[in-house]
This record gives sequence, C-alpha cells and structure tokens, in this order.
Amino acid sequence: MVNNSKLAVILAGGLGTRLRKVVSDVPKSLAPIAGRPFLDWLLTALCRKGVDEVLLLLRYGAEKIMAFVGNGSKWGIKVTYSLEDEPLDKAGALRNALSLISRPTFFFLNGDTLLDLNFDEMLSFHLSKKAKLTIAVRPWKDLSRVDPVKIDDEFKITTFGVKDVPSEDDGLWLVNGGLYVVEKDVVEGLPLKRLSWEATVIPDLVERGVVYAYVSNGYFIDIGVPDDYFRAQREIPEILRP
Repeated sequence: MVNNSKLAVILAGGLGTRLRKVVSDVPKSLAPIAGRPFLDWLLTALCRKGVDEVLLLLRYGAEKIMAFVGNGSKWGIKVTYSLEDEPLDKAGALRNALSLISRPTFFFLNGDTLLDLNFDEMLSFHLSKKAKLTIAVRPWKDLSRVDPVKIDDEFKITTFGVKDVPSEDDGLWLVNGGLYVVEKDVVEGLPLKRLSWEATVIPDLVERGVVYAYVSNGYFIDIGVPDDYFRAQREIPEILRP
C-alpha cells in the first residue's frame, strides 16, 4: 500500500545558460510562464499529486527562489532548502542534502521540467520491483537532448545513455523523463564531491541491476531552451488549469 505522504527533492540551482537570451534576470526555475514563475506551476502540480514535502537544492539565484517560495504554505507544502557553496552537479547536490532527506524513499526531479504522470502508480511500481532507482521514461522521436534506455521484459533497465541503439518499430525511443523514485541508501553511498547523476550514478546502478523503468505517455516539457520555453507559455496553463 502506498503512503499518501510524499517527498519531492527538486534540483533548482542551475545557471540556465541556454535560456539566458530570453530570461536573464531570474533563475531558470523562476522563468515566467503565462505570468507565473515556472516553479509556481511545478509546485502546484506536485501538490495535486500528493506531494506534501519539498526539498529544494539551490545555488545560483538561491535568495530569489527562497524569497518566492518561502516555507511552501502557499501550496500547502512544507519546503526546506539545501545550499551549495560550490558547483556539485546533480548527484553531488543530492549527496550534499543527505541530512535533509526525511524519507527512505523519495521523488527526485529537475526544477525546469514537467512530466505529468501518476505519482502513486509510479511509487507502487518502484516498491513492487524492490528497485533502488526507478526512472520515468517516455517515448520520444530523437536523441539529440535525451538519454535513451533499453529495458527487459520485467522493465529492468539494461542500458542507459547509449545513443547508438536502434529505435522501436514505431521509430521512437524510450528516453529518460527526468523524474525518479530513489531509495535514500543510494544517496548514502555517494561520495561528497562534484558528481554527475546521468553520466556516473545511473550507469553504475544499472550495472548492479537495481534500476527499473516506469513508462509514461504523459505530457512533458523542458523549459531550458527558448523554443520550448515559448511553447510552455500556452501549453502549461492548459495542462494545469484548475
């Protein structure tokens, strides 16, 4: 049985260099989408999916993000913060926040992407597989900005990020959707240093045979490049309308 109480750890400390041409005065997670910061939309979505606690991993623009989010009461979510003194990359930032991760199993996601899926179903899937890491994957048409995965009949991921794999019969690949369910003991085993999540941690866990794929066809967007940022202006309010 899935516990309705959920923690989401959100990486929101990046520089957002690809978006600087159109958004230069605020951190990427605060980029305005239809008059509201993206993080406002994201926290609204997480609240609807049963998330009641959020841990934000911050560096660049931390003061502006904390001033906007506060304690999370606007969304009915408890919010805490982990700050980096130096760039640690995604896995390093997660390890730096270890003492603040309050649950043995938690969601982990980026502060500039939105993937619409059922959190209860993904968590149930993760627990049923006794996985150390579950990655939400989605069908996608090209590999220019994404990491493809290969899975076996049990949905265990057998390869991650190998781009010379053939597509499926429909011309699509299964790719990383940037949303994870993670066991806290995975983080406990990481060194406290600058460390890549996608290039180092995930491939190591795949090699151990403890990573599974939860397949989703839900709406996805990454606002990190101008074309998708402009597309988000019309799509996100439609997806997250009251």
